[in-house]
Parts: sequence; structure tokens; C-alpha cells
Amino acid sequence: MFVSLLCKNRTEAQKNEIYEVLGALCHREEIQIEDLGDLVEIYACPQGKIKVTEEDDKIILSANTRHAGAGFHAFSVEFFKALQEEIPGEYDLYDDLNFDQDEDFHRLVHVYEDELEYLRGLLLKQGPIAKMNYIYDETFFLPIENSQRILTSIGDLDIQEFADMHLHDLMDMFYVWNSWQKDAQFYKNAALTLLAKEGAGEYVLMNDKTIKAANTICDYIELAHEQDRTMALPVSQYRYLCQCLDREDLLQDAKDMETEVIQYRCKEVYHLFENCKIVANGLCERSYDPVSQSLILMSPYQDQGEWSYLIQASKNTWILENEEEVKESEPKYIGQKNVRLYEYMEDGIYVIEAILEQNQDQVAFHIVCNDEKDLMFLKQCVMQSTFQEVTEG
Repeated sequence: MFVSLLCKNRTEAQKNEIYEVLGALCHREEIQIEDLGDLVEIYACPQGKIKVTEEDDKIILSANTRHAGAGFHAFSVEFFKALQEEIPGEYDLYDDLNFDQDEDFHRLVHVYEDELEYLRGLLLKQGPIAKMNYIYDETFFLPIENSQRILTSIGDLDIQEFADMHLHDLMDMFYVWNSWQKDAQFYKNAALTLLAKEGAGEYVLMNDKTIKAANTICDYIELAHEQDRTMALPVSQYRYLCQCLDREDLLQDAKDMETEVIQYRCKEVYHLFENCKIVANGLCERSYDPVSQSLILMSPYQDQGEWSYLIQASKNTWILENEEEVKESEPKYIGQKNVRLYEYMEDGIYVIEAILEQNQDQVAFHIVCNDEKDLMFLKQCVMQSTFQEVTEG
């Protein structure tokens, strides 16, 4: 589920012409294009990005279409063909699903249905894939798996409901773009996917990223309502976001969904770091300290000057200020893991230091906290943290 276009033998002037045409095509399709320096990203839909990179005299456009759906795969092929029509030159178009050859969208949808049926079988067996990232195109976090629930890109399902659900309905829970056009269902799927992946709950106004995500969610819900005024939508979440953003409510006559809307990042998730899965609130602001080779997670906040805790995690124990005390503390055994914790206060700030070990792996924690009520939660985060499983094959 991959499409790529290789633009070969291009001078600098010809490369610039390609970027200009890409900008014009994105404007025509009403999609976002962003220059990130050594990479240009074209944002076609949630879960659906086209990446543009350079290599010597070549420009390479690529799209992983596994998570966005058949509609995005078809769009990518058509988008690449449009570029070829606009600018003559040498091209290699590669489509592993051969839609570029037959343009049979009905067949393409069946390919995604077959893929989802195969994934359903693996998930029902509770195999290793249940603990991997099978629902998002790319992310620094994963929802924490639950043996009684199946995680989807728009929320979790009871395992029996998942087993019994008609494949047609299940497609909208795993893929954003299942039709040829961007219809009402597409916009609803896009909104629900962003709510699950980027929804910020009470921290909507935390930073530019959360504000942008909230506005995009509202845009998608409004577009879905424009196309189908009978469709049930996440109206309650929409109205909450409108209040937070001081945005006009355009859904006065809309029907609210009866099912619960899940926002994974409003609760604890795994923050991925090297081979570690660090548990913390999903809205923690993430950074990396190259000096100490540490992941830094700062608690979500509503005011720039307000913070509750900061988690520092590293494979190196030198981040610990009291390493000997940590190593001498009584270990707590949790399955195959053991955790050593040491708590103290410094200048009125609570500090937790810990080492988590499992087999040959270890990760050290240095956590500072300004409110005693958060201590139990933070210790639980350490206990629940783990390591990514290595699978053969």
C-alpha cells in the first residue's frame, strides 16, 4: 500500500518548477503543502501524507497509503499523474496495488477490505501486533492496549463487537478515506480520527499545535454537516471546542452521535523513546535532551506559567542525582519487570528517581513534581512503563 513517483534527471531550475506545480496542484485540491527544510509534506487528509524529498538530480514523491484508505491511494496516483501531465520529463511511477494500471476503484476497495479482515484475525488472536502501531500512520505515542477492547483510529471497541461488526462499517473505524470523493463520511472519519489522535480535552488552548488541531476538527465536522445534514456527528465535542476557541457554532440543527467519542491523548498513553514505552498523560509536551540523551515530558498545562510535573527518562543512569540510593532500594516485581524507586524532597519540590529493568533492558527516571497529589500517579506511570517487544520475522 505504497505509491511513489521518481522525477529523474532534473536541474535546479526544473526542480523549482516541480515545486511550483506541486503548490498549484495543492491549491486546486484545497490541501496543505508545507516546506520543512529537507522535506516537503503534502497533507491530503488525516493519516494521508505525500512526502517530497531530493536525492542528487532526482525528486522523490512517496505516499504510504496503508492507514488512510483506498481513497487516499487513488488520490495519490491521480495526483502523481497530474504532475506528469503538467511537466514533461523522465518519471518512474510505482504503485504496489496496480491502481495506476487499471484505475479500478472497486477492486482497490476490496484490497483494503481484505487487509482489514486479515488484521481483524490477528487482533482477535491477541498476537504481538495488538501491542504495535497498527492504527496510525506515524506517531510518538501509542494508546495503551486493553485485552478486552480493540483500539481503532477513532476509538476503542468491545472485542465481541469488533468480531461481529460488518466489514463495511469497520472500514470507517480504521481508514479515513473509503470513497472516491471526499464525502460526508470522509469528513466525519477525519474529525473522529483527529479527536482520537490529537484531541486535547481541557487543554485545547495549551499551544499552537493543540489550537490548530481543534480548529481542523471543527472544520471537518462543519464540512460533514454541509454535505449531509442528517448524519450524526460529534456535536458535543464540536460545541465544547467552539466555546474554547471562541468560534461560531454552525451546527445548530445537527444530530449528535449516541456512541462515545474517544480521545486517547486525554488519558495515559505510551510515549515511544528508543525501545522504551514510557507511560504518561498523552498531552505531555515532548522534547529531547541530546546532552543527557533523555526524553523530556512536561505535564499538560492551561497557563504557560503553570506546570505540575516533569518526567525525564533515559537509558543512561547518569541522569539520577541519587543513583546509589535508587539501586539500594527494595525492588518491586511486576511480571518480568523490576522497579527500584527512591523519593525525596529538594527545595520544596518532590523528586522521584527510579530504574526499571526487564531482561537486558533498563530505563532510568528522574521526575520532579510540585504537588504531592500527583506522586501516586507518577509512580504508577513508572510501574506501567515497559519495553517494546521484539518480534521475529
